[in-house]
Amino acid sequence: MKATQLFTKTQKTVPADEKAKNAQLLIKAGFIHKEMSGVYAFLPLGVKVIENIKNIVRQEMNAIGGQEVVMTTLQPKEIWQKTDRWDDNKVDNWFKTKLVNGTELGVGLTHEEPIVDVVGQYVHSYKDLPFSVYQIQSKFRNELRAKSGLLRGREFLMKDMYSFSKNQTEHDRVYEEIAGAYTKVYKRLGLGDITFRAKADGGIFTEKYSDEYQTLSEAGEDTLFCIPEDNIYYNQEVAPSKAPNIKDDSPQAPMKEVEGVGIVGVQELAKFLKIPVEKTTKTMLYQTNDGRIVAAAVRGNYNINEIKLRKVLKAKEVHLAPPEIVKKVTKADIGYAGLLNLPKDVQIVIDESCLNRVNFEMGANKTNCHSINVNWGQDLPEQKQAYDIKTAKEGDFHPDTGKLYQIKKAVEVGNIFPLETKYTDLLDVYYTDESGKQQSIVMGCYGIGVSRLMGVLAEHFSDSKGLIWPKAVTPFMVYLAQIGTDKSITNESQELYNILQANGVEVFWDNRDVRPGEKFADADLYGFPYRLVISKKTIEQNVYELKERTKDQTQMVTKVDLIKLVTNKGTL
Repeated sequence: MKATQLFTKTQKTVPADEKAKNAQLLIKAGFIHKEMSGVYAFLPLGVKVIENIKNIVRQEMNAIGGQEVVMTTLQPKEIWQKTDRWDDNKVDNWFKTKLVNGTELGVGLTHEEPIVDVVGQYVHSYKDLPFSVYQIQSKFRNELRAKSGLLRGREFLMKDMYSFSKNQTEHDRVYEEIAGAYTKVYKRLGLGDITFRAKADGGIFTEKYSDEYQTLSEAGEDTLFCIPEDNIYYNQEVAPSKAPNIKDDSPQAPMKEVEGVGIVGVQELAKFLKIPVEKTTKTMLYQTNDGRIVAAAVRGNYNINEIKLRKVLKAKEVHLAPPEIVKKVTKADIGYAGLLNLPKDVQIVIDESCLNRVNFEMGANKTNCHSINVNWGQDLPEQKQAYDIKTAKEGDFHPDTGKLYQIKKAVEVGNIFPLETKYTDLLDVYYTDESGKQQSIVMGCYGIGVSRLMGVLAEHFSDSKGLIWPKAVTPFMVYLAQIGTDKSITNESQELYNILQANGVEVFWDNRDVRPGEKFADADLYGFPYRLVISKKTIEQNVYELKERTKDQTQMVTKVDLIKLVTNKGTL
């Protein structure tokens, strides 16, 4: 492509509300255009990058037998109602619309229901399984905040795959095969060394973990808790943790109540009581979907993790109890709950961080009052069992290895998820086994954020001058800078352009009549792997000036050497 044929131009400014580095660089280089927050158009250079990413993903999905489909963006309400997911309270952040006749439709958020609906038309026998289908298409999510450029969009490109298996054993094999394909995708994109498979919440579908693929990045919104030498990676939302021990040899003191009015937060409470914050206790009341009232307690400097609590309780849902329930159970306003003298029908769940303490604080179940010098065995019964129901934080240990966690920021670039038989059962899609019996179909779903990957690559492979595309996804391999408009220079540029193209090397020929400095700055901003300069000087010396984007120095190469680089004797 010639620069004079490209309708886009590099820019020095970006929209005032665009704070994300990836979007700033891509907008300046003319790869994307910002329509609104979280919504971007892909321009010619951006399309080439997206297509290269898609091709890598497609090749790896095809290599494991994935079959590509294109599902509709508009989805009928009825199939979502069958899985109890139409209600806005059941599925977050998705768009809905109506036809002119009033018919309600969903706008492509995810495709579990539609793909099962299709599969039900074709799968009947054990001979039809297993198989996987996938698509690469736009998805739409009504994100409350979309301030991270391509890393969090309201409209974005995604590869979503769905597997169908006869049983759990077969599903596990397929699941790991797809996981292996994901690893290959990130390696080919140049992100393999900084992308890790991390355990995450399996949601209401399974008691098992799901698996996220997380790329380390300071721009990331996720926090990983890691033991790298043991290949242990968890999303903070599920990271099992052991709190640091508290050393205190003080003798047990008599419990007493202290009045404290208008104290906000555990730090202020600890300061008021003149105790370490680790000796405060946070007690929260919850309700489960089956009607239980639960008092959950953690050390005051932790937060209760509702995902972990739900698993401990073996409940489908847990929610904070409303004020009227808290008042009824504790006889106090919110903020003063404790474990003392609770009704017998209240289930108590204690985090392990609450143990091994003496003379600690907790709410007195009396408005404006706190109990201090509380002790196990003296004021509360010794606990037969404690759990991990806290959100992990810096300084925590991995319970199994006893090692201190490392904490990393990361971007989720993929997710593989066991769905078990939820959707196939609810949509009445089964198969008949060898003996003629009807059996449930085990599903998995597997997502890769294609446009998000473009943003991650821009974040990671860039410097103060601009983008630095990996060769696997770059729109062009060579930025051919023609310096001067003399006929001899133009002819030489055209000849070299033809030679490189003929050898399968994509070239961006900057044939504009602008200053060399402007061309070199654009070359750095575009981020193609190589810059090749042709000028009157290089023609006189019968050489070309070649510079790699990742290096400061240039080298002078002959036409013969250059061609060797792009033939079987060498490569760019």
